[in-house]
Amino acid sequence: MTKIDELLKPYQNFINAIVTLFDPYVEVAVHDLKSGTLAAIYNSFSKRKIGEKSPLKELKVNIEEFPNVFPPYNRQNWDGKELKCTSITLRDEKGNPVVLICLNLDTSLLVHTKDILEAFLKIKTNSVNPIEAYGEGYEEQINSLIEHFLKERQISKNSLDRNSKKELIEFLYRKGVFHFKNSVPFIAKSLQLSRASIYNYIKEVGASS
Repeated sequence: MTKIDELLKPYQNFINAIVTLFDPYVEVAVHDLKSGTLAAIYNSFSKRKIGEKSPLKELKVNIEEFPNVFPPYNRQNWDGKELKCTSITLRDEKGNPVVLICLNLDTSLLVHTKDILEAFLKIKTNSVNPIEAYGEGYEEQINSLIEHFLKERQISKNSLDRNSKKELIEFLYRKGVFHFKNSVPFIAKSLQLSRASIYNYIKEVGASS
């Protein structure tokens, strides 16, 4: 049994479990840090072969400074697929790094799924959220609509007669503001109308729709 085999023995069941659980999306590569070569590979999808030179420069850390566990990092597979990786350092009795176990997760399927979900859930930036428009602060929205109505007809609120008030209620009804429970008393107070009059106007608008 080689030195590497001895170091790997306590982790062998763990490696087998990871590869089996996440098959076919996880590859586990074992690197001999002394020779700088690939010593073993499980569920290989990177097309690497045992004995070839290890790409340790990708980690951008000197071997002597290897942490026990590397924070997750990303790299691309030979076919361009995104991989999310982490590595575990095994040490000899003196604490020197001698073996590196690399776990490579193929995230390409998840990235593709994420793109589909983002496209499906995307909302146009210029679209109006009715909750934002008429939820909290709906009073400001109603006032803004009333001002728009008055400006368009070049009249003031004080000069509104019965017909123009009826038209204004119809305008507000078309904008959907009466879906919110406190809109009627707010508008009644603003326009100096009775709630009964507003409900009658709404009823007439609804009947004619």
